[in-house]
Amino acid sequence: MPMDWSGLRVLVTGGRGFLGRYIVAALEARGAEPVAVGRAEADLCDQAATEAMVAAVQPHAVIHCAVEGGGIGWMRDHPVESGLNSTRMNINILSAAQQHGVSLFVGVSSACVYPRLCPVPFEESDIWKGYPEPINGPYALSKRLMMDLGAACTRQYGLKTVFPILANLYGPYDHTDSRRAHVVADLMIRCASRPESLTVWGTGSASREFLYAADAAEGILAAAAGPAGAINIGSGEEVSILDLARAVLTAWRLDIPILLDRSKPDGQPRKCLSVEHAASVLGWRAPTSLADGLAETAEWYDGVLGG
Repeated sequence: MPMDWSGLRVLVTGGRGFLGRYIVAALEARGAEPVAVGRAEADLCDQAATEAMVAAVQPHAVIHCAVEGGGIGWMRDHPVESGLNSTRMNINILSAAQQHGVSLFVGVSSACVYPRLCPVPFEESDIWKGYPEPINGPYALSKRLMMDLGAACTRQYGLKTVFPILANLYGPYDHTDSRRAHVVADLMIRCASRPESLTVWGTGSASREFLYAADAAEGILAAAAGPAGAINIGSGEEVSILDLARAVLTAWRLDIPILLDRSKPDGQPRKCLSVEHAASVLGWRAPTSLADGLAETAEWYDGVLGG
C-alpha cells in the first residue's frame, strides 16, 4: 500500500540538488512537510553539526541523497573525496537519525555497489559477490557500508532502513559543468553548443541503464513504503554508450558524426538492474521511456545553455 506522507516532516539531505529537488516536489505533492538541507545548513562530514541539525528539525523520516560524487572522470581523479567524504556523511546522518528517534531512514544507493563482473541484470542478492568497478570503488564501498550499517540499525534498534539502488540518473536540472557531469549530462552540455562532431569516451560498447530523475523520486517514495532493505529502482532498459550518444543526437535533432576517444576508460563493462522485485513487491515501474526523457532533458539544456 502507498505510504501516507500527509503532515510528516521529512528531512531531505541534498534536498536542493539534482535528485533532491524532485524528491522534495514529490513529497509536497503528497502533503508532507519536506525540509531540504544542504551544506549551508550542516556539513554532513561533521558529526556534531549533523546531529545538531537532525535534533533541530526533529523529522519523522530522513531521505538521504547527499553525496560526494561525479562522472567517471571526476571519480577517477578523486577516489579519496568520493570514498572518505561519502562514508563520513553516510555514517553521520544514519547515526543521528538513530539517536534522535527517526522512524524511517531512506538511504539512496547506486548501481555502482554491484560487482564489476556481475550477471546481468543485477539482482539484489548479488551485491556482495565481488569488488565494484575500481574507478568508483571507494564511493561504491561507502554505499555498501551505509546499507550494511543500516541493516544493523534495523536489527538492533528497530529503525526502518530502506535503500533504493538507483540506475544512472538524468534529466532537467542536472549538472551544467562537464567537470562533474555524468554521461548524459556531459553529452547534453556538449550538444548545446551545436558542435560539428560528438566525442564519446571509450569504445562505446559499455552499457548502462538510465533512469529519469522524476521517476527516481517516485520510485524512492514507493520503496519507502515497502519492506526494509535494498531494492533496485531503475528502468530495466540496457543501452550501450554509443547507442545513448545516438539517442542524445536524435533528441537534439543533430546530424553529426560520433567520435570514440579510446584513450578514455569505459568503466564497468555492463550495468543494468533487475527491476522485477520492485514491480512485484512495490507495484512500481519507471514510466518514462529513454527517448521521451532525453527529449525533455535536451529541451531544458537548450533553454539553459543554448543560444
